[in-house]
Amino acid sequence: MHVVHTTQADGLPRLELNDFFESLTQLSAANTLEALTAQCRAHSEALGFDSFVYALRLPTQLSQARLVMLDGYPSGWVSHYFAQSFAASDPVMSWCTKHVVPVRWSELRIAPGSQGERMMLEAGDFGLRDGVSMPLHGPHGELGILSIAINRPTAAADAITQRALPFVQMLASHLHEAVRRVAGLHEAQQTVSLTPRESECLRWTADGKTSADIALLLGTSENTVNFHLKNAIQKLEASNRQHAVARAMLKGLIQPQPF
Repeated sequence: MHVVHTTQADGLPRLELNDFFESLTQLSAANTLEALTAQCRAHSEALGFDSFVYALRLPTQLSQARLVMLDGYPSGWVSHYFAQSFAASDPVMSWCTKHVVPVRWSELRIAPGSQGERMMLEAGDFGLRDGVSMPLHGPHGELGILSIAINRPTAAADAITQRALPFVQMLASHLHEAVRRVAGLHEAQQTVSLTPRESECLRWTADGKTSADIALLLGTSENTVNFHLKNAIQKLEASNRQHAVARAMLKGLIQPQPF
């Protein structure tokens, strides 16, 4: 894979949005996660960064989600991160769950002496001294996060991270779509199909309505409502109505109206 990578007189990568955008089209041709990892590494290096990680959390279950990762971080950091349960205190993770725009790590508000500060300091020991992270919230509840890191003094890192923001945003969006495709998410999300009535009954159930309530709202009988809910439960392989609602929401089969 070829990514244009030239430098300016100040030593910073020469960044051209049009050229970078064109290079991203190569992600659509990748057929394996390994190929996507290699391409993401090349793009990150072209932006002046040393390493990267992309993580996609798929809400298959509330108790234990599926995780797809492209790990281009220094050896040992990801395993250390999970062994120390840093996800619960990670200031980058906290930002990404609540926002839709990229953030420079140097701009995160981290309380002195906190577990979050400890995590960032230990990340620095692994060569992750500064970076940029971009959250991506997918159409079916998935959360993707692209983080690209740099191991340089503050002044040099600041210049690179600031210039890279729009490029990271483009890279993350294209990478997110490519990972969803390669991981087979497009096909997996089509395995269950609810009828309009089944979806409607589940939405009202999610709002705390009983079968009798739903029957009045829809102008039908209580038996008919129970019929639709029973069918939905069977299709979703759920144990009861509440479980069916949770599974339907995780799969993106029901959502607030309108649109």
